Amino acid sequence: MKKQLGVLILALVLLLTACAGKGAFTADDVSRALEKNGLEVEEITLEEAEQLASTGIEINGKAPVPLELTLPTGDMAHREFLLLYVFSSEKERIRIEREDGTPVPIKLKDLYPHLFKKNNLIAVYWSGNKDNPLLMKQITRAMDKL
Repeated sequence: MKKQLGVLILALVLLLTACAGKGAFTADDVSRALEKNGLEVEEITLEEAEQLASTGIEINGKAPVPLELTLPTGDMAHREFLLLYVFSSEKERIRIEREDGTPVPIKLKDLYPHLFKKNNLIAVYWSGNKDNPLLMKQITRAMDKL
């Protein structure tokens, strides 16, 4: 009887642990989703991303994971980027947004922001085209499939 109770408690702990992490995404999850949707993804350094910006790129002290996005066969007129802010949970993301706002005040030279939010992520796609962003379909599909 004690053995069965121990196994039951262990199973409940494992189940609760699995549920607690559900929905939390990593930068690698996003990169893989983007690649599955036909984009080439290269992580750039934080310093390189900061050089592109005319303002700070952190949200309440949280630095992004900066990614450069390209089409495998396309000759792109502008470099396009995704600044990916990964928080420990959706609750933390929402709390930070309330305190510091979303990253809309950030400015990257000659690029226009397009904001995505999902669970513990804020992703800002920076495109050279304000009205018809080149990679919007691929990024939207990737974020939807996460």
